[in-house]
Amino acid sequence: MGVFELGTFIFSIVAFLIVFFIIQRFAFRPLANMLEQRRKHVETQITDAEKSREEAAKLLSEQKRLLDEARKEAKNILDAARVRSEELAREITQKAEEEAARILDENRAAIARDRDEALAAVTARVAELTVELTSKLLNNHVSTEVHNEMVAEAEKRLGELVC
Repeated sequence: MGVFELGTFIFSIVAFLIVFFIIQRFAFRPLANMLEQRRKHVETQITDAEKSREEAAKLLSEQKRLLDEARKEAKNILDAARVRSEELAREITQKAEEEAARILDENRAAIARDRDEALAAVTARVAELTVELTSKLLNNHVSTEVHNEMVAEAEKRLGELVC
């Protein structure tokens, strides 16, 4: 068993306090300061990271908004183009129908004109042949007046037959 010596005990306490004071003065304070700086640095980085995250979220929402606007604008452009193409198709169809109607009317008028000309030519030719044949048959036994009446009657009847 050891013997308790008061002098050694006091010397040990004093030595411990001196070493403690030295360590606290030259090791603990710089270490505490360094830890405090490190804590502040970490807090700053956390704050910066939080700001960066918020800024990134704002940018993301802004990009989504811009993308939505671009989609809406593209849709509006497509809708306008679709409406315009339908209008153009309707205009082209209407013009084609008008042109077809005009051509049809012109052709109907030409056919009617040609028919009238052909009928007139046939009537004239039949009248000439009738007069010629009648003249040959009657062999100058009819007066000029009677002859003209017969021609007029023949033309009239031929006209009725043709129409």
